[in-house]
Amino acid sequence: FKLGLFCFIIKTMSRALKQLLYGGVLILIIAGAAVWIYRGSIFIAPTCSDGIQNQTEEGIDCGAICGISCEQKYLKELSYSNPQVFRLGDFASVYFDLDNPNQNFGLKNFKYTMDFYSSTGKLLKSIEGQSFIYPGQNKDSKSGNKKIIEAGLRVIGDIKSVKISFSNINWEPSSEFRSMKLENQNMKTSKEGDFFIISGAIKNLVSFTVPQVVINAFLKDASGKILGVSKNELSQLLPFEEREYKVSVAIEKDSEPSVDFSSTEAFIYPIY
Repeated sequence: FKLGLFCFIIKTMSRALKQLLYGGVLILIIAGAAVWIYRGSIFIAPTCSDGIQNQTEEGIDCGAICGISCEQKYLKELSYSNPQVFRLGDFASVYFDLDNPNQNFGLKNFKYTMDFYSSTGKLLKSIEGQSFIYPGQNKDSKSGNKKIIEAGLRVIGDIKSVKISFSNINWEPSSEFRSMKLENQNMKTSKEGDFFIISGAIKNLVSFTVPQVVINAFLKDASGKILGVSKNELSQLLPFEEREYKVSVAIEKDSEPSVDFSSTEAFIYPIY
């Protein structure tokens, strides 16, 4: 009788242990499923297109994990400032400063449009031009912002304002830009007839041909005020070549006595 009771107890305990074991496994499975469902419903799966900074993203949907830098994903627009118009009869010359806020991306070739408006808001004329700008070339950079000039434009009517817009914007990384080193030598200013002549020589300091060079010239008075602007271009500047240039600037007769020859500036820009 005692032996039978002992066997019965063992069997009962064994059955209870099995039930406990099975119950524990079942509870773990249910708990795991619950956690998985909870995480899937409460936490958004990390992606590079969810509009949220998660994973190891350096910004919203950008960084090494997304295969695109945050600067490239959120490139900033070109901006211009200080537009000035200089009239001489029916002709006008325009100058403005251009800033690229993107430190590691530039434009090898972009287009700009200048719209001239009268005091009544009438569009007098539209002029198109093209240029390029280096990565990080802006007012806070070592070289300063880029200066754009269009000269000798025939515009009929009183110009009240000029608005500038940009197109053909294709940003490229710094690695796509070759450094083109040019040197402006022996610059001087003289007066010849009705024109002021800014002259000098440009030397190509690199071992390859620079396709085109733009020379932007500024006549100023002793206080630094701009009295007139103009530009000239040189083509195919050969490796280490030194070539002379001249830029002619015409201004109103009343302003001529104010010209300070020592304040003349000329900015040289290579074009890709």
